[in-house]
Amino acid sequence: MGTKPECILTAELKKLRFKFSCNDKSFIGIPDIVFRTKRVIVFVDSDFWHGHKSRFVMPKTNVQYWKDKIEKNKIRDMKVTRKLRKEGWAVLRLWEYDIEHNLDCCVNKVKKKLGSNKNN
Repeated sequence: MGTKPECILTAELKKLRFKFSCNDKSFIGIPDIVFRTKRVIVFVDSDFWHGHKSRFVMPKTNVQYWKDKIEKNKIRDMKVTRKLRKEGWAVLRLWEYDIEHNLDCCVNKVKKKLGSNKNN
């Protein structure tokens, strides 16, 4: 909670006067950002913990442990996303690297998701 990428994104969204809550424990997966009135949920995924396909670097020790751990995280992420979508939520997953290196693009993805969600 409150990782650097989360703080960067939420600070920018606050600057733009969006209304949202953070780390809402009433949802499965504890989403990083929730736009209740628009029914949009945003997760900020770490390249390491969520196993980004090209930026994840496997540690040199305990390789099998980390392989299993990251794979379980990916499976959990897919289940959480699927469940929330079944419940009528639009789900957006953003990568930490993208937030830190292309914030405008990430903010535009959030805006687009908020604007395109049929529950406006």
